[in-house]
Amino acid sequence: MSPRVFIRSLVLLVITFVGILIYLFVFSPQPQGLPSDQLIDLNEDNPYSALYIPDFKLVDRNGEEFDDTYLDGKYTIVDFFYTSCPLICPGMSAVMREIQFATEGTDIQLLSISIDPEVDTPQVLKNYANGFKAEPARWKFGRGTVDMTQILLMGVGFELGALNTEDGFRNIDHPSSILLVGPDRHVIDLYRYSDPDEVQELIEKARELAG
Repeated sequence: MSPRVFIRSLVLLVITFVGILIYLFVFSPQPQGLPSDQLIDLNEDNPYSALYIPDFKLVDRNGEEFDDTYLDGKYTIVDFFYTSCPLICPGMSAVMREIQFATEGTDIQLLSISIDPEVDTPQVLKNYANGFKAEPARWKFGRGTVDMTQILLMGVGFELGALNTEDGFRNIDHPSSILLVGPDRHVIDLYRYSDPDEVQELIEKARELAG
């Protein structure tokens, strides 16, 4: 390669790289949500405020569609699960039931989102919800498409793991944290379902915020 061709190729490479950077920082799509004056500020008091529940459409246990407006204006406790989960999901759902009872009489609501929509049909969700005495008015169960599940998990900083069938277990890697979400759909905090102290902290925080 002649020096002239090499220099030309190098210049084109640099220009392309700079163009990509400009696109990423200036023209890349921004998260959709409520108007900016209704969002929680990014600050040290809320290190999770960059995480948010993006726009969505889900189907509940009765086969009825609902969307992200379910979250607007209220504090919501959110988890991700699937009904055939052999490991953590039953424990998470038991904690969600505990939270439901502990926040009775408040405006706090709960939302459990299935990450296995092909298996978790509305009837399957209904049976599962009934098993945990989920109050329909306060604790929704929802399922969407696989793509929608990916978008929701990315919004709160997680990725959906591959289906694992090793040793005969059907396992999908997914977050084991329970989220406290504000009325602007931004995450206030994450809590480990397996830590009783953190669960109690979540309940107290939610009750305090809901007034």
